[in-house]
Amino acid sequence: MYHEILSSEDIRQIHETSMKLLAEVGVQFPYEPALAAFQKQGVKTEGQRVYLSEEQVMKALETVPKQFTIHARNPEHNVVVGGGRPVFAPAYGAPFLVDAAPSGGGVVGKRAPTMEDYVNLVKIAHALPNQDMSGHLIVEPDVANADLAHVAMLYAHMVHSDKAFIGSAAGKRGAQHTIEMARILFGEELEDKAVCISLINSLTPLGYSSEMLEALVAFAEVGQPLVIAALAMAGSTAPITLAGTLAVQTAELLAGIVLTQLIKPGTPAVFGSTSTNIDMKTGALAIGSPELSQMIAAHAQLARHYGLPSRSGGALTDASYPDAQAGFESMMSLLTTVNSGVNFVLHAGGILTSYLAFSYEKFVLDDEMCGMVRRLHQGITVTPETLSYDVIANVGPGGNYLMEMQTVKRCRKEFWKPALCDRGGLEAWTQAGQPTAVDRARQRWQKLLAEHEDPALDETTARQLKAYMEGLGA
Repeated sequence: MYHEILSSEDIRQIHETSMKLLAEVGVQFPYEPALAAFQKQGVKTEGQRVYLSEEQVMKALETVPKQFTIHARNPEHNVVVGGGRPVFAPAYGAPFLVDAAPSGGGVVGKRAPTMEDYVNLVKIAHALPNQDMSGHLIVEPDVANADLAHVAMLYAHMVHSDKAFIGSAAGKRGAQHTIEMARILFGEELEDKAVCISLINSLTPLGYSSEMLEALVAFAEVGQPLVIAALAMAGSTAPITLAGTLAVQTAELLAGIVLTQLIKPGTPAVFGSTSTNIDMKTGALAIGSPELSQMIAAHAQLARHYGLPSRSGGALTDASYPDAQAGFESMMSLLTTVNSGVNFVLHAGGILTSYLAFSYEKFVLDDEMCGMVRRLHQGITVTPETLSYDVIANVGPGGNYLMEMQTVKRCRKEFWKPALCDRGGLEAWTQAGQPTAVDRARQRWQKLLAEHEDPALDETTARQLKAYMEGLGA
């Protein structure tokens, strides 16, 4: 049973308000092919504004798959969205990197990520056990040819990892480059096979940018999955009330999902949100707030109401260093996300300072957290074997179970095992030089990077991908 924050009456009122907004206020779609898709199906438009009736919305939602598979070049890394197990993917879009100083000494400084950093992070994402995808735009690398940075990033994901990846939503060009490179990688047409998923952000309140719409249309035409997501800021770009924010974002998200189905019915679409409040003292986005977790839980409920896969949450924090604040805020949002039944979790690792920075150390710390939360989500298996009556009877009162055959057989797999958490005790920690969690995280990512080997890739495919990238000048 998932955590639910809204009553059935709450959901009814939010839904009715969203439908009224769609019918009477409309959503802005400043892209002619998008408007044409609506008009072709008899949807009312005035200029760039689209007006949808409840009947039109609900009919379009009928063709959205409740579950779908994103294929990786290594089938062992295929991921199922909507299958009951949350899909974790790294952070997305951070413009800065924060380098942590050794032994709890704060930070070396904030800096612009390089392409070398980007490749490093892809390799680490490939190695981390709880990152189901290698991501895309993990950070924004500072490169000479910024217009083609997305091509270099896509190439890194395709060559240095064989996990599923996220496509570029940098307008029509970004989508086309993703599709063309994916065709080289998979050696086939993509119309009947999802090989990536891409993030389309709405422009709250009640709009979309032309760049996002270009990418949406291009991906939907070939049936590639799309996360249609909002980052509404209560008190700024959305009403100060969370109920009002939910109504606004639900209207704009449903309008975007309807468009995907009008372009190509059956295109996988995910109902996405990272909406939260602003801090009313500073005006800054507050992603470490309890309101964020309230929005996550409510959004997941609304997704189930509409029968849609959901995206929200992650290991989110407003802290600017992987300290205690970062830890408890990130765990709160990640645990809420999983307990609320969210299907696709972007920002599952690495984010600091309200989406503005990424940390190597926090990336591996968050992956540890993902493992803990995933183990909690698995629950407890109750069977005659696990109830262990015969073992208990054999030991009887006052004994112990250390040498029982059941313990010997199950000791390596029964419990979750940490890669970073310190369980050695005070004396051992002191003798080791009192390493902090950040120190251990640094050692882990450096070790993962040193041990990385690119997954095998067919020589012809590798050559074609490199030639494609170089031919564009990336």
